[in-house]
Amino acid sequence: MVDAQTVSIVFAGLSIGIAAIYYTLTLRNSQRAQQLQLETRRTQAFMELTSELHQEKRLIQMMDLYQMYWEDYDDFERKYGSDRNIENFGKRYSIWYFYNRIGWLLHEGVVDVKTVNAITAQFTLWMWDKFESVILKQREVYNLPDFCIWFEYLAGEIERYRDEIGISTEIPKGYGSYPIQDP
Repeated sequence: MVDAQTVSIVFAGLSIGIAAIYYTLTLRNSQRAQQLQLETRRTQAFMELTSELHQEKRLIQMMDLYQMYWEDYDDFERKYGSDRNIENFGKRYSIWYFYNRIGWLLHEGVVDVKTVNAITAQFTLWMWDKFESVILKQREVYNLPDFCIWFEYLAGEIERYRDEIGISTEIPKGYGSYPIQDP
């Protein structure tokens, strides 16, 4: 026959087992909730940052930059350098650092390349193509080896991703301008 002591031992064992299962399930749910909250915060932060890209003022600013033309770095400095054109300096650097921030977020895993491609792809590739030679020269001239490295990283990762999935990375000659055809 089963005595009271045996029943109490079995009951205590079952209680400990049930408590362990309950604790494990609670811990898993808590971890899932934290992960979901983190992903939501990351997505929200990225969307806030990229919404800046699609504002009318920013798009006009980018078109102004796309329409700049120069022969070489000295010509660029004469026309658009900060010594002669502070307004252009502000436009340029705010855009360059915008892409630099996105590149850093991509590098740190806050956002993935698929998302970045969907939101900024052609703008990033066009802007990097337009200013790559200027940025690389400024790294040299001003002894800033890490100047806009995350912008460069971003453009490279988007290009690599687009190549992998079979989307063209060819840059149109006129960037944001329609090609004019002679009649």
